[in-house]
This record gives sequence, C-alpha cells and structure tokens, in this order.
Amino acid sequence: MSCGRISKIVRLNRSTADHRQTPAAFLFYNDGMSFWLNRAPFQNFRSTPELPSNTQAVVIGGGITGVSAAYWLRRFGVEVTLIERRGLSGGATGRNGGHIVSGPTLDFGEAVKRYGPHTARAIFQYTLDNLAALKTFVIENQIDCEMALDGTATLALDPTELSQLAETASQLSAHNIPFDWWDAATASARTGSPDFLGGPFNPNAGRLWPAKLVFGLAGQASRFGANIQTGTEVLNVEPASTHFTVHTTRGAVHAEVIVYATNAWARTLIPALEQIIVPVRGQVVITEPAPPMWDFGFVTNHGYEYCTQRADGRIVLGGMRWKSATLEMNIADDSTLHPEVSAGLRGFLPAHFPALRGIKIQQEWSGIMAFTPDFNPLIGPLPDRPGEYIAAGYSGHGMPMAFGAGKTAAEMIADRTLENFVKAFLPDRFF
Repeated sequence: MSCGRISKIVRLNRSTADHRQTPAAFLFYNDGMSFWLNRAPFQNFRSTPELPSNTQAVVIGGGITGVSAAYWLRRFGVEVTLIERRGLSGGATGRNGGHIVSGPTLDFGEAVKRYGPHTARAIFQYTLDNLAALKTFVIENQIDCEMALDGTATLALDPTELSQLAETASQLSAHNIPFDWWDAATASARTGSPDFLGGPFNPNAGRLWPAKLVFGLAGQASRFGANIQTGTEVLNVEPASTHFTVHTTRGAVHAEVIVYATNAWARTLIPALEQIIVPVRGQVVITEPAPPMWDFGFVTNHGYEYCTQRADGRIVLGGMRWKSATLEMNIADDSTLHPEVSAGLRGFLPAHFPALRGIKIQQEWSGIMAFTPDFNPLIGPLPDRPGEYIAAGYSGHGMPMAFGAGKTAAEMIADRTLENFVKAFLPDRFF
C-alpha cells in the first residue's frame, strides 16, 4: 500500500532534535476555554524559525492523529513536517471530555447489526490493541498525562434503555468481550444516584489528560527529528507529477506525501468529503473539586452524556447535544456555546446526584467532532489521489482510535506491514 513517493531517507540530525526539546521552546498560554489547554505548551512552537521548503511527508493537523503520524513516520525513517493552524491539541483532542473507551462508536449490539459480527469484533479489537499500545507508550516514555484505565459503565435511565443494554450485553457475551453487568442496586451503590437502572461495565476504558498526551507524543516526535510548525494554516494542496505543493499562510512546502489529520476540517481541503465528514459540536464542563464520587467513568445509554472525576476531585461532564434542535450537526465553530446545551450540562449533576447539589462549574468549552455516514473513521489512501492519505472522521470516538490511526497511516506510507487494521476504515468505501 505504499504510494511510491518516498525515494530517500534523510538522516536524523540529533543535535537539532535535542535542541527542540529544550524548555525555552515551550511557550505557555491560557486559551480561556478548555481546561486541558490551561497553560499548555506547544502553542507557539516551531522546530525551525522558517517553514521547510522541502520535506518527504507533510502531516496536516496537530491533534493526537497528526502527532502520532509524525512520530511514527520519523520512527520509520521518513522526513516529516507537521503543520497546525493553531497550537498542538487545539482542536478536538484538546477539547474533549478526557474519556478513552474501547469498542466501536456505535453501541456494540448496533455495530453487529450494521457491520456484521466479524467487522464489529474487528473494530473492538482495533480499539483494544490501540489502548494497549497507548498504555505501553505512556509508560515507556514516562508521559505525564494522568492516564488511568479504571473502566467505564454505560447506564440506563429508563426501562427502554435498560432493555437495549441487555441486548448489548448479550452480544458482548456472544463475542467473548469482557464486561460486568451492573443491576440497579449495583449502579445505585457505585454511582451514588438512585436514577440509574443498570448496564454493562467495560473494564477496558478510562480517562486521561488528552492534551498532555499529545504534548508528550510531540516531545518524542521532536526528539526523533519531526519538524513541528504551529500557527500555520494550510490554504490548499496542489498536486504535481512528482510532488505536492502545500500552500500555507507562511509560504509553500514541497512534499512527496500528504497526511490529512484535520478531522472535521478535512473537507475544507478535500471538497469530495463535503457529504462524508460532517462537523458536530460538543460541549464540556468541569466543576470545582468535589468529594470522591467515582473511580470509574460512566456514559448514559442514549450516548450523549459522559462523565469522569479527576484525581483532584473535579468532575468532567460532556454531552447534552439532544438539547439542540440540530443536535449541533454541521457546526464547525468551537468559539461559542449553545445556551440550552450549557443549561443541560449544568443541571445534570445536581439533578441526578444528591451529593452534588450546589456544585459549581469552573470552566466550560466546546469542541468539534467529525461524523461519517457509517460512524467509522476514514484511515488510508484517498482513492484516485496517489500520495494522499487521511486519518479522520472518528464520530466522537477518536481517543481509542487516533493513536493507532496515525501509526497505520505511517505504516502505509513507509510500506511496512500493518500491525493492526480494519478494512472497513478504508476511505474507498465512500467513493
């Protein structure tokens, strides 16, 4: 699956790479919105003062997918320049709810119906493998991102939802996927709320500080020689017979390979994706420190509310898109908030948890997800566009997939054996 455009290996200049990790290169700022980006590094970071004029690969996008792709490309010996219009993790990765939950985007029972049992199980395994690889990477490189795999429960708030979750549990059992079933008494005791009727508990899930993961990954990518350029917007990509010209707000870069890792914004550079990748806005709040409530995460069965409690006591809660008449579909603006969604989020914890009545919200933000028609990402070469690859469209489920997606794109470009892949993710299914 190699594009055939990688014609040489450029030696790593370790003296330059080491210099890129110096503390002086980490410029701090507070964007005033996402908690994960408070005093974040890599927001005004450029490995070199000028944009390189030539490189083997250009990765567009500085979230977990793009930084992972850049890291693995360098590990595979490919010269790479990563271009990000904001700071690293400034998009969906740095604005999500801090969950990382194995499994397909859809409820597993729905996934079996839509994709068939083989593909649904393969997607689940892809996320399990990604979770294991990510955990290994964090431990081996001592990345301080507060990763804790304590599990996540999917809980019902009414009998209809409980019946749906029972069907899901049946499918999980049939495919030997580990889970625990919580009845109403267990759910009430574990959550501190009498409102949850039960549901499956997934042990292969947890929470983390998503932006810190990206910053740690970027540090490793820099160490191996990746050139990172933030504050640089890609205007368009112009193909030629032997290379691409990437036009940016700071000049042009010539490259042999392009990786589009811009998630919801991929369609601004690839018009053919206009009806395939749809931006969807999500909102998240974080509370003041609260008494210890849960050492696990939970989501509501209808798929809109997701919640964790940090070690410092703060509770992170996202969701409530159903409060919007449009479900926040086709919105790519993460600088504003929907007032009814905001009201729903602020009222959820006091309404369901007696111990949290009167809890105060400290920060609230929005982020843009990217949904596809079948709720699966696009990972791989773009059809009839040699040398162009994409890893985007996670449908709100990027954290358990994106690290692996970046690696998959790098493996394809470097013509290496794919360690783990799901053919259902290939973009050609939409073309």
